[in-house]
Amino acid sequence: MAFTMQGYYLLQVEPKYDLVTLLSGAATMFVYLLIRIAATSRIKVYEKEERWNFFLKHIGIMRLLTIVTFAACVVLFFIIPQQIQLILLIPGCISLVYGIPLPIKGKWFRLRDVGVAKIFMIAFVWAFIGSMLPAVNSDMPLFAAPTLILFAANFLFVFAITLPFDIKDLKIDAIHKVKTIPAILGTDDSYSLAFLCLFVSGIIHVYLQRDLLYGVDYVIPLTISILVTGWSIFLTRKKQDNVVYFGILDGMLILQYAMVVFASGR
Repeated sequence: MAFTMQGYYLLQVEPKYDLVTLLSGAATMFVYLLIRIAATSRIKVYEKEERWNFFLKHIGIMRLLTIVTFAACVVLFFIIPQQIQLILLIPGCISLVYGIPLPIKGKWFRLRDVGVAKIFMIAFVWAFIGSMLPAVNSDMPLFAAPTLILFAANFLFVFAITLPFDIKDLKIDAIHKVKTIPAILGTDDSYSLAFLCLFVSGIIHVYLQRDLLYGVDYVIPLTISILVTGWSIFLTRKKQDNVVYFGILDGMLILQYAMVVFASGR
């Protein structure tokens, strides 16, 4: 929800705390829960870990939350404007088939098992809801230059913060024979790629705010958030801890939004 809302500010349009924003939050929770529910049999063979133990211990609650968020998504989807429904079909379909096994030629297949492709799908979906979704909901052209440039900045940002997760999951991906970027490039080069993507994302943000759009100058808060995110990525090299990944690194999505809102004065 924060990443979607941030898009309004960075496109210099009036923020909309509406049903579209609520749907982005409900859909995110539903997809994350559904993927894990579908992977329950896999989770049981992973190394014992607190988050997996917690999930399996409360599997009944997780299933209930999955049903509730699914119901919320269905209701909200049919209430929002039709043009929003249409553009959400693309990221929606990718999100659903990303982690849900589908029977293809007698074998179970998941999009996330397409190795290198999975990080691109994650970055695409997040970049989409952080740029094109708020643009269309504000009656901006879907392929207007500011929208596409914000999409590129978001894509690289999410790509950068997702790479450390792929590094963290090297053992799990090896079990399922999934070749990710870290498995191909190695850990050191993958971290270098993450920092490069983060840097380029910042450059694109500066170009968008200084050369294409006029209004509130978000360059300083964006620069600070990029630097803090870089520190967070670096921290994952030093400390393999769930708090670092799911609290700090994932939290950069919210930090960037919070800093942008603070700078807007709203």
